[in-house]
Amino acid sequence: MDETFGKEHRIFLKKEIDHVFTMKEKVHVFPFLSHISLEPSDNPSFAVLITVPKKRFKKAHDRNRIKRLIRESLRREKAPLLAHVARENLKILFSIVYLWEEIPADDLIEQKIKKLISRICELS
Repeated sequence: MDETFGKEHRIFLKKEIDHVFTMKEKVHVFPFLSHISLEPSDNPSFAVLITVPKKRFKKAHDRNRIKRLIRESLRREKAPLLAHVARENLKILFSIVYLWEEIPADDLIEQKIKKLISRICELS
């Protein structure tokens, strides 16, 4: 299995970003809030947008570290999400907003990402 987390798994188009944040499907797994868009598709895939608010972390290196930890956890835990997407023929777009005011430990992020992915799979 491919364990990379490339551009095909990232939301970068403004149209897609706006679409994700206008959806009413939300999943809250502390310290994350996720907005989710589920659509049937002939080309099953998923893409994610990771945000860490500047209001909570003033220094860019803190925000970047948290985003790096989240991306690494998603890269490791993407297999169940890819299997679900392929089985259900879905295109899933979702955002992950980090809500906590502390820089987390690596294992905490990994546990919560795993829980978030399972909750997203339950929605569809």
